Amino acid sequence: MHSPLGYTRMKPSIFSYLGRHRRGVYLTAILTGLLAMPQLVANATIIGQSNFNMWWTCSTLPYLIGSTGMCVPVGGSECNANFIAGQEKYSQIANGMQFYGCFKGAANAPDGSNEEAVFVADDVVHWTGHEMGFVKTLHDNVLKAYLQGNGKTVFGVISANDNGYHTYKCYVDPNDHTVVNYTVDGVWKLSLRNGTESYWSRSYCFVGNTHRTSTGWNASGQQIEMYDMQYF
Repeated sequence: MHSPLGYTRMKPSIFSYLGRHRRGVYLTAILTGLLAMPQLVANATIIGQSNFNMWWTCSTLPYLIGSTGMCVPVGGSECNANFIAGQEKYSQIANGMQFYGCFKGAANAPDGSNEEAVFVADDVVHWTGHEMGFVKTLHDNVLKAYLQGNGKTVFGVISANDNGYHTYKCYVDPNDHTVVNYTVDGVWKLSLRNGTESYWSRSYCFVGNTHRTSTGWNASGQQIEMYDMQYF
């Protein structure tokens, strides 16, 4: 993928798992802590628009919205593999992320390899490291929480057919660093654990991207919008 700066990016790993996600397991939400879900206590740091690079593979481009937001559309059929992203330039030690925005999708793509995702990653070279975030598959318009690490990715369903605006947050449980909690509008939705992998205090980059792998369907209006991106 070619960025505006002229260098080449490999595709983000939330999409690198796509070839294997059909044989992956949709992990049932961990119920530990359901009665008293711990909240992450930390000061949030806003990630400004100037801290993001934007990149694309074909002729559909991401763009800024106002002073705090950006839009990453789903690409058209002008090329076979259409990847578009807004990616933070530099990483920081963090335990979670949050943004206000939406995953505008539909259930008209041929399969689940056509997706939208917002996540943080500690490996933005090979895209095989630790990641946590949200991904929407465009063959069913289902939003999922996901957690990647040690060659494995686990998922939990957040919602279906919801293209509205919400505050999305995921953060490492302060009492168990192998668990990541996911909330929408401040309401706990589920928690995921990926074996014994620790997600605490890693050097993460914030990424929002879309991945179109097939032609023959209309992606008009399908996009990610992100505002007030921040890390904890």
